[in-house]
Amino acid sequence: MEIKKTNKVFIAKSLDGYIADKNGGIDCLHSILNPNGEDMGYDEFNNGIDALVMGRITFETVLGFDVDWPYDKPVFVLSYKLKEIPESHKGKAFLTKGTLTKF
Repeated sequence: MEIKKTNKVFIAKSLDGYIADKNGGIDCLHSILNPNGEDMGYDEFNNGIDALVMGRITFETVLGFDVDWPYDKPVFVLSYKLKEIPESHKGKAFLTKGTLTKF
């Protein structure tokens, strides 16, 4: 039996089409005024998904935030360079080698 899967994307990016600036900074995510603290639809999106997929650099960036792990779903990390998921995140994040298409 084949299971039909649906992919959804929820992403923040700057007008030039990138998430990070040329130095890897993500300050643009904090530069938009949001006085009411709206989630911009993220909670609704998150309630409709089973897992997240991210690249190694995004994963490492999230690990560097001074917050608890923000995801309540499995996170699949696409990377050729990462050797293993840190012990602190095993069971929460899973290393996947190969292309997004193959995954």
